[in-house]
Amino acid sequence: MNHDSTGDNPLHKRLGLRPGIAGAVISPPDDDANPLLPLPEGVSSVAQVEDLGDQHGSLDYIHYFARSRAELARVFPQLRDLLAAGGSLWISWIKQSSARRGGGLPGDLNENLVRRMALTSGMVDVKVAALDQDWSALKLVMRRH
Repeated sequence: MNHDSTGDNPLHKRLGLRPGIAGAVISPPDDDANPLLPLPEGVSSVAQVEDLGDQHGSLDYIHYFARSRAELARVFPQLRDLLAAGGSLWISWIKQSSARRGGGLPGDLNENLVRRMALTSGMVDVKVAALDQDWSALKLVMRRH
C-alpha cells in the first residue's frame, strides 16, 4: 500500500513526531509493544536519560515513558533541561485500566500527578493523548512568562 507523507502515521502526527526534528524517546516499552515505532529520521531511542549525555537544550522533542512517580521526579529536571526553546516534552504513563486487561502493571502515576510535577518545574500541559490501550501521554511545554 502506498502512503503519502501526510498520512503515514496518525499517532506521529498527533504527537508532532516528524522526520528532521532532533528528538529522543526514552525508556520505551519493548519493540513489539512500543506504540511510537517506527521512529522518524532524527529521533533516537535510549534506555535511560543518562544515555543522552550532555545535550543540554538541544532536543525539539522528548518522549519519556515513566514507570513510577519517584522515577519521574528524579529525571524530570534533566528532561526539562534537554529541551530546546519551543520544544515539547511528552510524558507517558501506564493507564490504570491497563492492569484489568492484564496488559501491564499501572504505576502510581496519572495525568494529574504529571501535570502537578510539570507546573512545579515551570512547564504547562497543552495536550493529552492515548498512545494505545496501555499508555497515555501528556504534552508539556515551557510556561511563557
